Amino acid sequence: MKKLILYIIPIALLFSACGQGKKTELRGPQTIKGLVFGDSVLDNNIRNVDALYAIMQKNPTMKLKVKGVVDDVCKEKGCWLTMKLPNGEIMRVTFKNYSFSVPQAIKGKEIVVDGEAKVDSISVADQRHYAKDSGLSKEDIDKITTVKKVLTFEAKGAVAL
Repeated sequence: MKKLILYIIPIALLFSACGQGKKTELRGPQTIKGLVFGDSVLDNNIRNVDALYAIMQKNPTMKLKVKGVVDDVCKEKGCWLTMKLPNGEIMRVTFKNYSFSVPQAIKGKEIVVDGEAKVDSISVADQRHYAKDSGLSKEDIDKITTVKKVLTFEAKGAVAL
């Protein structure tokens, strides 16, 4: 009987020690929670808007997700929004095939957009159109006379956080 107890105690201790290890849960990308516009957005591989300008210097077109603060929203239909870049310029975000729009209420809020960023040229006509949508005066709109090279983003989905 004593021999049996000597065998049972170490086995019991071994089994109790095995059950106390920490469990690690693996998970894949999850859908970001928030106010969704267009397609939902997953929470993986998100770049901060502050780093985007440097990234785009190496590659003029990239599919990616960008997180930043909404600087302005189209006052007419919510058909575009802007985000400030660290160099003081803005990045205009348009929505793929005009399939969705955003409300004025997201101005100043953090947002994640999923789509394609490009270094592009904006014509004088398009600049004037955006200026009119922003509510600029006719005098300010008339001052736009040259094509401008800018960073643009076409989003297939966006989530206001």
